Amino acid sequence: MIHYQCGSCSYKSDHLGEAQQHSHQTGHACIGKDGAEPAGGKFGKARTVLKTGASVLAATAIGAIAWKYKKLQEEHEELQTKHEGLVSMAAGLVVQLAESTAENESLKSENDYLKSATGASKTLKSYDC
Repeated sequence: MIHYQCGSCSYKSDHLGEAQQHSHQTGHACIGKDGAEPAGGKFGKARTVLKTGASVLAATAIGAIAWKYKKLQEEHEELQTKHEGLVSMAAGLVVQLAESTAENESLKSENDYLKSATGASKTLKSYDC
């Protein structure tokens, strides 16, 4: 019978589905271990130790990759939020610039009128007593 053991924590199970569910939920990797003793004496045991070591190393690498992937997803979402905020702020600045430009044009027109003969005449007449 094959037993499944997590390479990152103390979780153990006799059922593949449960081991897969544990791996999916935690990002850990479960390793299948045959319940029978290895055949082949010292070399069979050494081979089993090497296989187990390689399995643990693979499980650790998979766990590290899963953790890094999760961190990269979080950073991506954070950058996406910042990007949306910057786009919104830029749109607001464009609106303010348009309003300022319109106001500036209005003030230029008024200034040009006041400098004209008609505007200057009306201004001076308004100060007559």
